[in-house]
Amino acid sequence: MSTRDGVLVVWVAIALLVVAGAVVAGRSGGRLPGYGTLARVATDGPVRRTVCVLGWMWLGWHAFAR
Repeated sequence: MSTRDGVLVVWVAIALLVVAGAVVAGRSGGRLPGYGTLARVATDGPVRRTVCVLGWMWLGWHAFAR
């Protein structure tokens, strides 16, 4: 398996986990929050919003810059 194949496997696994999380939250009858609720809580207020933007910038720099 090449490095490219390994990276693709990891991205597919992440995508499947995201979809599975959305399905489980949707079928839980409101017991588990969905991704929209989690995003709203994570960005509630200027400090949290700034931390999220800085974290997103850091992730983009380290994951996609070569």
